[in-house]
Formats: sequence, C-alpha cells, structure tokens
Amino acid sequence: MPLVNKMAKKIESSNIVFGSKNKKIIAVICIALSVIFVSLIFGFNSDSTSATEMKSDSKFDSTSISDSTSASVSTTSSKIMDGYIDNLPNTHTVQRNFDHPYFDVYVTPDDDIRLKQGLDYVDGVRVEFNESIFESAINQLKPNDDDNSVVIYPIWTSAAYHEPGFYTYFRGDCDESCITDISFKNAVFEFTSSGLATQILYHAGYDFLTEIDVDKNPELLENYDTVILLHNEYVTKKVFDAISSHPNLLFLFPNALYAEIEVDHESNTMTLIRGHQYPLPERPANGFDYDIEIKFHDYEYDSDCLDWEFVEIENGFHLNCYPDGNPHKLLDILVKMKELI
Repeated sequence: MPLVNKMAKKIESSNIVFGSKNKKIIAVICIALSVIFVSLIFGFNSDSTSATEMKSDSKFDSTSISDSTSASVSTTSSKIMDGYIDNLPNTHTVQRNFDHPYFDVYVTPDDDIRLKQGLDYVDGVRVEFNESIFESAINQLKPNDDDNSVVIYPIWTSAAYHEPGFYTYFRGDCDESCITDISFKNAVFEFTSSGLATQILYHAGYDFLTEIDVDKNPELLENYDTVILLHNEYVTKKVFDAISSHPNLLFLFPNALYAEIEVDHESNTMTLIRGHQYPLPERPANGFDYDIEIKFHDYEYDSDCLDWEFVEIENGFHLNCYPDGNPHKLLDILVKMKELI
C-alpha cells in the first residue's frame, strides 16, 4: 500500500548514496508502516473527563482547538504551531475510511486522487480522535496537572523530506541545489516528521514550540522543566545548543539533533551544512558529533516498538524505537511518558 513507501524512501536514499543497510530492517519498517492505518488496541480506562479540563497556564496566547466532536481542548502553543494545526481542516478535507476504532483520518483532495490511483500520498494526514473515544483518550493522554513540559515540532525535518529536497540529493537524483535554500514555509504531518505523535500530543493539550521559535528566542526553553523532542533531525547550531544544554530532555524519537542546517527566516528557507554524510569528502554522520544521538541512532529503524522502553540518559530519557510506526504502542508510550516528566 502507498503508506509503506514513506520510510522506505529514507532507507533507499541511505542505501544508494552511503552504503547498504540491513535488509531485515527494511522489512520490519515496511510491516510496521503497513499497519499504521489498521485497527488499534489500546486499553483506555472507562473513566472520562471533560475535554476542557486541560491546563491553561500560558507562555503564549491560549488557543481553543476543535476536533471532530463539539468538544474543544485548551492548549498553549506558539502562534506558528497553532497556525499549522488550525490550517489542517482547511486543506485535509477528505476522510478516508480505514475502520479505525480511535482515529479519524483526513487527506487532501489531491492525495485522495493519488491514493485511489494506487500512488503515494505527499501532503501528510490530519488525524483526530473520533467522537466515541475522544473524552477517554484525553483523560489518558492529557498532561499531568503539574506538567511544565514543551514539545518541539520538527518543521525543518518536515521540509527536508519534501520532494525535491534533501533526500532527492541523498539518493543521487539531484545536485546540491536540492539541499540549498529549501522552503520550510508549510508543515507536512507525516511519518518522517512525527506527524501522528505531533497531532495526538497537540490535541491532548501539550505545550508546543517550533524550531523556528527556539532559533529566534532560545531562552524560551528556560521556562520549561522538560523539553520533549520528536524527530527533530535537522536543526541549527543555535537550536542544538539550546536543546542539548537543557537539564531535562525526553527524546520521544531517535535520530533527533542529527544534522546541522542554516536558515533564513526572511525567506523561510534552509540549507544543509553538516551531517547525514555531508559534506564530501568528510562524510560526517552526526553533524554535531552528538554522543546521545550517535548512541541511539540505529533505533530509528525499529518502528515496531515491540520491546520499547525509555532509557535513562545523563539529562533525561530516550525512547529506544521510532513510535509513529506502531499507533498501538505509541499510545502506550505516551501514557508512560507522563510518569517521566
């Protein structure tokens, strides 16, 4: 099915340009991606709470988010992040019937045509809890009452995976123009940019910043006790310094803080500087020589998360798999995460 192709693109890019990967890894990823839109099994408690019983302390203006039900969730996020999420109902208007017990999934009209033709989708998906499970899901997943954490949305990684872009270059199908001045104006919520985890955490009421916010104002992170990383693969040196120096990190995805980019906020463009085997002939893997990412790097290819656990590191915790590939496990992981922050 088309959804299998997303992570396979990254694997293929790495194989062609920088040597072959273990074929068993690819098989595991494809299997995991094949079930991403299949029935989920998650034991929500029967107790429910009003969706409006969310924390409202604000570092930014509080915004009300409507999901597919009439209920709304109060969350505090940067205006940039709010804009990304608020725009999804305008662009992703076609509901796809995947018989989910918990999620309603929407795609763009263009992607609906592509999927009917057996092609890959390119615009990501909009995911919302369906009406029957919404309140129970929020009760399980909403932040703790004393929570003071923030999630960093990987807008630059989202842009890097867009075609033509970084991975067009990595596959050898484009010259350095595909890693130079790439637009990050629009967010695409897909597997490679933690699209599922992002939308679940946002609708559950977690605070969000984007990498753009942190790059412009690194001291924002000082307001939070815990910084939660998604698949923030590509970041600037300023963002890397601000995040890596924070005393309490939670890596929800491996491969975060992997490669250095340079950004132009006037034109909303980015350029690869170092990392992901670039530049030649140096071919550095991690662009920051970051020990934590190097230690957990290979877990990026475990999207089954069958033996998942949070591993304690010197300044927080790191998950040992890529959870967007297994929605069932992802929900369990997010519940466990609450105990650590």
